Amino acid sequence: MKQIIKLGTVLSLAAALAACSSVQGGNQANNNTNKHGELTVVKSPEQKPNQDIMVQRIHRFEGASMDKWLSDDQVQLMYTKLVKEATATEEAQFEYTTMDVDLSNNDQKAAAEPVKKVVTVEKEQPSPDGKYVFVQQWKDKYSARNYMKEVSTGTMSEIKGDNYLESGGWLNETTYILAAGSMSGHGDIRQIQVDGSVTLLNLDDPALGDQPFVNFGVGQGRIYYTDNNQTLKQFAPGNPNPSELVKQALTFQVSPDGKHLAVEIQKQAGKAGSELRIFDSNGSAEGLSIAKGDLIPYSAWSPDSSKLAVAVYTENQSGMNGVYIFDSATGKVSPIGPSYFPQYPLSWNPSGTRLGVTVAGKDDLPVTHIIDFQ
Repeated sequence: MKQIIKLGTVLSLAAALAACSSVQGGNQANNNTNKHGELTVVKSPEQKPNQDIMVQRIHRFEGASMDKWLSDDQVQLMYTKLVKEATATEEAQFEYTTMDVDLSNNDQKAAAEPVKKVVTVEKEQPSPDGKYVFVQQWKDKYSARNYMKEVSTGTMSEIKGDNYLESGGWLNETTYILAAGSMSGHGDIRQIQVDGSVTLLNLDDPALGDQPFVNFGVGQGRIYYTDNNQTLKQFAPGNPNPSELVKQALTFQVSPDGKHLAVEIQKQAGKAGSELRIFDSNGSAEGLSIAKGDLIPYSAWSPDSSKLAVAVYTENQSGMNGVYIFDSATGKVSPIGPSYFPQYPLSWNPSGTRLGVTVAGKDDLPVTHIIDFQ
């Protein structure tokens, strides 16, 4: 699938990429050249507030997908190695190795021994003040065990109750809201305190029906979801009657500070094509669309809510294709790339200074690019 990305003011970045040699791994580049799979761009003396977001460096890791961020400078990657090709009667076999990478010098060390199969998947969501973490350990795609972790002590308190979805978020610094899901219906909406206590929340919405939540998000005292008519709604604990915000909403992302909603809106019912628009927490538009395309597979707010990363694909190659960064302070949209079409969700480091993008490489094995911003 070929894509052409509008580079605008960052044509110099594409030229630099084309000039660099392609070498596997993630070794650190020299001052201004890419000799080991990494690009370094010279910083301008001073970046003006209304300038496009600038890329400083790109780290490239062949055969690796994003696992999780360990800190601003350290990331955990999952390396995939093909050990036996597929045949007419047998599936291909792979070996997986987890590696911890220090991006300040690109040193790598094994985090675990190679395994034939990933047994559990762990998801973590820190509280706004970073004192607690809501942890989900998925043993398969339909069941998870949930925990509340106190960061200072490492104490883990298990949250009772079955869980079929990973939808949820922090309502405030001491309360997590979980849409637990169900095999028949949308299931419980659980209000979980940091001490592990649980209260079930009521929601009175006939338009939701008996289907699980397709989209669910939480931020700053409000709970958001889309109903069966693709209408984005919000409600608050203690008030089961929701209010309508945006119609024809396919997906949405609540910014970590709860002040913004990035909503993907369908252009025409039953046809491909959508646009991404920014609204405030009450559904008032904050401007025109920031992205348009046939497909917007991923979007992710930076932890400080200053930037939104968006992946866009358009069959018409003159349209928007690749990954773009929206600056919430200036309203500007900057392309990065070249021509990224992610195969995994976009992933920011804790300070929002680095973005992980995983694409398909040779033999469909993953390739991860970690982009450092100025």
